[in-house]
Amino acid sequence: MLLKYKYKLKPHKSHTVIIANWLEMARKQYNYRLAERLNWFEATRTPVNACPLNVSVVPVERIYQNIPELRTQTRDGRKKDSNGHPITKKGDKHPNIVNGYVLWETVQLADLAQTKKLFPEYKSMHSQVLQDVIQRVQTTMDNFTLPDKNGKTSGRPKFKGRHYYNSFSYPQLSKTNIVKNANGRFCVNLPKIGLIPFLYNRPIPEGFKVKTGTVIREADGYYISFTIEDKTVPYEVVEIQPTEDNSKGIDLGLLHYAVTSDGEFIEVPKFFRLSEHRLSKLQMRLAKKPKHSKPWKILKRKIAKLHQLIARQRLDWQFKLAYHLFSDVNVMFIEDLQIANLVRRCKAKLGDNGQFLPNGQSVKSGLNKSLQDAAFGKFVQILEYVAWKLGKRIIKVDPKGTSQHCWECLSKVPKSLSERWHSCPECGQELDRDYNSALLIQKIGLLSTQEEDITSVNTAVRASLAEESRALP
Repeated sequence: MLLKYKYKLKPHKSHTVIIANWLEMARKQYNYRLAERLNWFEATRTPVNACPLNVSVVPVERIYQNIPELRTQTRDGRKKDSNGHPITKKGDKHPNIVNGYVLWETVQLADLAQTKKLFPEYKSMHSQVLQDVIQRVQTTMDNFTLPDKNGKTSGRPKFKGRHYYNSFSYPQLSKTNIVKNANGRFCVNLPKIGLIPFLYNRPIPEGFKVKTGTVIREADGYYISFTIEDKTVPYEVVEIQPTEDNSKGIDLGLLHYAVTSDGEFIEVPKFFRLSEHRLSKLQMRLAKKPKHSKPWKILKRKIAKLHQLIARQRLDWQFKLAYHLFSDVNVMFIEDLQIANLVRRCKAKLGDNGQFLPNGQSVKSGLNKSLQDAAFGKFVQILEYVAWKLGKRIIKVDPKGTSQHCWECLSKVPKSLSERWHSCPECGQELDRDYNSALLIQKIGLLSTQEEDITSVNTAVRASLAEESRALP
């Protein structure tokens, strides 16, 4: 099992200078290595309609320029065979180009020695911290070029600005790096930086080993995040059979943040909306200051801390709400919301003369801001984490149609977004629209665990009609 524990660092001024310098050097190295990868990626590609079928578009000499064909191993490998001998030995030759593709990670890792010769300041950085920068570039390019399990890839990688590269990692730390100094204060011993005091507010659990450590820069200072692991603790998802008594359905919305199937209405906290006026005043003052002046930097720091406060308020409230919702049930049914679709821009409308017509985007922008403030995606992640931690279960239901059907008879009752009351002409149900959705989500969830392929309103309706037809003589 892997977990992450985060602690606040209390560095001295000398430590702060070193960390800031390392972050800047790591950022420059990241951008340089990413540029190498992108330049090679673009040089070897051409539009499909102009691509010849029998020859390369770019000369081979240009594709592989400055890339050695072979690399020589400088020391014995760590992996050993059954007799205890190294599998790879010092002096072995390994190819840098396999089937026409450059093994960029190994090429760039080997080039770090040349980087330290050209730029001696990089000798002050720990070697593994510098190697981790190359691995970050490799991960970024893999996300760009290789599809995930859903067949999707991330966008084109971007170069990191000064305020967008805020961490560096030690891939190999251990519990021995957590020590007490001469004054009895807990410190973390970071190689080539020294002992940095930190707030050791919760001890690392017994049996867990520290694997990595990441120094993170935030608005209010520096933090360190430890990745800890205990291989003896399995990561298991509890299989609990839901019933009407041990489960509840939840409908998420903006009028009420959450409405449960047991009749609880939870109001929207609106943390960003409540701080929006104060934030706008600070930003107006910032716009009047000369850029990069001392007053400008002070205001930038205040704005960053205010954003951090809003995010922390929201996160704390969501965790407390998650524990509250799980206090009396073991299974929770929630909608499988696609947040990216909810905040998507409205499609443009064109008139007969080619001019753009009003498409409601100004109103949708306000709705998008409220959706981002509610942070439903983050809340669902927190619910899943809390469920795993408490040994409980989350079941997702297709949200399509959950507001347009009656929970009792499953008949369709069309409603616009402004209609907040559910009135069913078939069975006579009269209740709040969101409460009806929560009851319907629970009903679909219970059916999905008892029958096959019943995960949405449409399949539940079809199953109900099929059952009624079988019951007729």
